[in-house]
Amino acid sequence: METQAPYLVTTTMLRNLRSALLVAVLLLLPAVSQAQSMTEEQRAEAMRHLHWLPSETYKLPASNSALALPSGYHAVLGEDARRFITLSGEPSDPATEAVILSPKFDDEIIFESANEGYVSLDDWKDIDPTVMIDSIRRNTEEANKTRVQQGIEEVHVVGWLQEPTLDRQTSTVYWAIEGATNSGHIVNSIALRLGRNGYERLNWVTDKARYAPIGGQLDLMLRAHSFEPGARYSDHLPGDKTAAYTIAGLVAAVAGAKVIKAVAGVGLLVLFKKLSVLIFGAFAAALYKLKALFRRDPGSGAPRSST
Repeated sequence: METQAPYLVTTTMLRNLRSALLVAVLLLLPAVSQAQSMTEEQRAEAMRHLHWLPSETYKLPASNSALALPSGYHAVLGEDARRFITLSGEPSDPATEAVILSPKFDDEIIFESANEGYVSLDDWKDIDPTVMIDSIRRNTEEANKTRVQQGIEEVHVVGWLQEPTLDRQTSTVYWAIEGATNSGHIVNSIALRLGRNGYERLNWVTDKARYAPIGGQLDLMLRAHSFEPGARYSDHLPGDKTAAYTIAGLVAAVAGAKVIKAVAGVGLLVLFKKLSVLIFGAFAAALYKLKALFRRDPGSGAPRSST
């Protein structure tokens, strides 16, 4: 009999998340529908006219953190970041704080904040990577039924490229999962940087050939991100708000080992949240045209700001 690790995901959490997801989808459907009706050129042009930021240090107010944008990278923050995702053809998450594009427009890294309280590391030892990947694989195959109905290519979990790893010095948990499609192999790489009041989630989806655990895009963005003094994990004090889940439950939910049965495909959305726009949808073509449009500006090595 398979022994399940005691991931702490309560009924209340599932009910609240289900309600929040439904409200978010209903609110964002008009914007998504509008984006889907646009041509690739129109998407790219709309993306280009967002407020793109140069390589400086920026505050991420929702998480009380900062991002030191490396040289050559392109960033949109706040509402512009959410608009960028909508233009890609997907509902954006209200928690999205930033979208970063690499200098050659080959990679997208998404920053999302969650201020749900201090996450305890006490049950880190309860995480069983073997049990977890089996659960993720089952949930993804179940979600593939929905993908087939929607005419979207199936995704199959190959396994871990990086098992969940805890860096206690930086209070960061990260992992990478390899997936296979008819179009090739991709990697979903996620990091959870814990803070005093919650965590920042970094998400990078890329082709397997481009993935690198050290020196890759996720590693670079983690080195560029930091919580402000007073908001760091080490700044935790007795009496602070505590999250309704511990680290084992959080990793299981974000990685896709736990699924809300009432919401079709949610396991897939958690596992490969940006997979469809990066690999299959019009986003890939729009980003290619976006890259070409930016390069038309004489002497411009960065996107044109809307200001």
